[in-house]
Amino acid sequence: MLVSINPKYTKITDDPFPAVTICNLNQAYKAKAQQFSIDSYEYTKTQMLCKRDVNMTVVDAIKDWSDLRDFISEISQPCSKMLLKCKYAGVIFNCTELFRPLITDNGLCCTFNMIDPKFMFRDFNSKTSLNYNYPEGYVPVDWSSEAGYPNDLPEKFIPMKSVGTGESVGLSLILDVESEEYYCSASDSIGFKILLHNPLEVPNMHEIGLLLSPGLETKIRIQPEKVESEKYLRYISKNARKCLFENEKRLKMYIEYTQRNCGIECSAAEILENCGCLPHHVPKFSGNETTCSMSASNCVERTRLETMLIDNSRRDCSDVCLPSCNDLTYMPTFFSAPLIHSGFQNDEIKTNISNTYLEKNIAVVNIYFKDTIYRSQKNSDFIGITDFLSNIGGIISLFFGFSFISLAEMIFFAFLKPLRVLFTQLKWGIAKSAKFQKLKSIQPLLKKDSMGLYGSLERNPFVTQNTIQKGQAWQVVLGKQRMLGYGRKTPEPWQPGMEYTP
Repeated sequence: MLVSINPKYTKITDDPFPAVTICNLNQAYKAKAQQFSIDSYEYTKTQMLCKRDVNMTVVDAIKDWSDLRDFISEISQPCSKMLLKCKYAGVIFNCTELFRPLITDNGLCCTFNMIDPKFMFRDFNSKTSLNYNYPEGYVPVDWSSEAGYPNDLPEKFIPMKSVGTGESVGLSLILDVESEEYYCSASDSIGFKILLHNPLEVPNMHEIGLLLSPGLETKIRIQPEKVESEKYLRYISKNARKCLFENEKRLKMYIEYTQRNCGIECSAAEILENCGCLPHHVPKFSGNETTCSMSASNCVERTRLETMLIDNSRRDCSDVCLPSCNDLTYMPTFFSAPLIHSGFQNDEIKTNISNTYLEKNIAVVNIYFKDTIYRSQKNSDFIGITDFLSNIGGIISLFFGFSFISLAEMIFFAFLKPLRVLFTQLKWGIAKSAKFQKLKSIQPLLKKDSMGLYGSLERNPFVTQNTIQKGQAWQVVLGKQRMLGYGRKTPEPWQPGMEYTP
């Protein structure tokens, strides 16, 4: 398979704006966590999320961990408090409508422009996200990297398309980390994690999320990277092309195939096999799987790390999950600078905001495209039919002086000329056959005449029997002429009284 740069440009308005997922590193509100007693189930679950030591007696007493997702939603910072201001394409939106809550491996996060869960998960009822509302008038639609948007698009839809370049028509956000409410962090710092990803994919915040610091204005410039494949590559074996089209591998969790979704499913299957449960943030296969408890956390973490290894002896998810033949990713570039208090004096986002609070809690983010067009990566045959014929023609021309004129000559001498000779022979054969039939019809008459002539010749004194037997035809003919009286006469000498005859 040949990987090349697509000669045709791709407009950013043909693709959706990247899905943006933001998580507060704080795993629990301090005020809520401090209300729980040490021996309570809630306190134990909170310590589990913070990866702290817990009372194993209380852990063993908890028989059902299926409500862990709801518990995380209750003790985490809600999107309404994290997002103070949201603007997209120059229009200010209600942040709770533009972003929806999502449970990830980094806790409760807020995500923008992901496709609706009913278009993402096979068993939607058991994997539905938390409650959310789309902006008024916006309708969720299906989208994939291979098929694109449906033909009958409504006026307003999600995932939204890119509308232009520059931060004025990009996504602008003002975030509040609420550092005073920190109880425990998912990292060793205070701030946010952000990830720009394909709208089809669940974000892997723990492993590839990028940090956002409060007190800074961060500009994120987007560079899309798209992979497209020719349709006829479907007829090439998967091992040869090393990629999969979206309907060539059926995932149990997700409707659309992507390499990253396949990796999540592969890791989950290995955890389920080894530990007998699934982590709380992972979608279920059938809805009946058990949610992993605190006591299974060591097994889950060990198995998860093993599936991430490239040379895993038990199950190499990188071999099972080939790249997508059609894919779309977004590469961000970060630029940051400190905030100043004067920029928020006339912006009614938070009352009585101080310079100290601004430096410790507020983050401003602007996400935008730089260019209106870009070139995608295109997968095609290493040697197509056209290239194959061109190479053959070039080799023959190089070594044999072959050309299109030579090809015409080959056709003439190989097919046309033999046919012409064959037709000529058939024509002469027919004419010869007709002549033979004519001679055959008059043969009896010639035979009778020749028999009479032959008898006369035998009595002719000028023709001997030996001459006839030897086949001296000219003498036979001469004798015939003389006997019939029209042959050349022998001149007689002149005598007196004879008339002169010239």
